[in-house]
Order: sequence, then C-alpha cells, then structure tokens
Amino acid sequence: MIQFVISMLIAWVALQPQKAFSQFSDSTIREIKNRRIELHECRQKQALYEQLAVNDENTIHRQDSTIQALIFANDELKIAKSTYQKLSAFSSVLLLLAIIL
Repeated sequence: MIQFVISMLIAWVALQPQKAFSQFSDSTIREIKNRRIELHECRQKQALYEQLAVNDENTIHRQDSTIQALIFANDELKIAKSTYQKLSAFSSVLLLLAIIL
C-alpha cells in the first residue's frame, strides 16, 4: 500500500505542469521580440532594395543601349550630311563651270 501511495505521489508530481523558469526578465524577452520584429522588417526592406537595384541595373542597361544607338545614328547622320555637303559643293562647281563655258 505504501508503495502504491509513493508511486501515485511520484506520478502526480511528474504529471504536474512545470513552470518554465527563465533566466531573462519579461522586459528582456519583450526587447528580444521587438528586435526580432525589427530584424524581420529590415530583411524585408533589404529584399525590396535588392529588387530595386536589379530593376535599376536593367533600366540603366536599356538606357545605355538606347544612348549608344542614338550616338551611332547621330554619327551616321553627320557622315551623310558631310557627304551631301561635298556633293552639293561639287554639283555647284559643275553648274558654275557649265554656266561659264
């Protein structure tokens, strides 16, 4: 009978809910939670900034390609203008010679 009571007492103690004793105070735990929330927000912002950086890089690359194409087209127009000016001067000289002769 005594063994039964002892085993019941041990079972009762073992089945009692245990309080979690923490080495941290409630304010420390709150501070840790707040810092974890801030960390999560910072990581979200960092991911957003990384995505914006990728978008900026793509935009800059497109703009650079457009600028290079415009520079090339401008150079081609300059060459064509120079050629037309030379042709115009030559035809003017030929016209002047035709009038003189």
